[in-house]
Amino acid sequence: MEEIEDNVSCVDIGLDVSEGEWFQYFGSHIDQGSGDIMYHKPVEYARAKIRSTAPFLEERLKKQKRKADNVLNPKSKQMEKVTFFVEQPFEILMAETDDMYDYAIMELEGFRNKKTADPIACTRENKIALRRNEVFKRYFERCQQVLHGDVELEEKN
Repeated sequence: MEEIEDNVSCVDIGLDVSEGEWFQYFGSHIDQGSGDIMYHKPVEYARAKIRSTAPFLEERLKKQKRKADNVLNPKSKQMEKVTFFVEQPFEILMAETDDMYDYAIMELEGFRNKKTADPIACTRENKIALRRNEVFKRYFERCQQVLHGDVELEEKN
């Protein structure tokens, strides 16, 4: 919070979610006893610029086919028209998830391939490969929670 003229306080809010934010990379693991996700401290040498998936998902929902059907309402005993999204095949859902990762991950710094020690470039192919890495997936999901205001990213994690 910052004070402006006449000692009035204000909160700075970013309105352009397409710009993305930088997040220091942090690992995680699943606690065997509780099943909770345990986040590690962020590392200084690796970070990713990530933007919210909300605009991407909103656009996909606008394009998704809907179906209407008459269904019996058990309370009123009347038929009511219900609209719902048509189920999509698994392959299409996976392709859309790949597209979402490609959209949301904007830049990568300080990441390298464990096998080759080559830097990981921010290409569609690499973003999709990162999606399949469980630790990176938890990192990405936590960043999305922060972007959506669901949680605060603590410095100590």
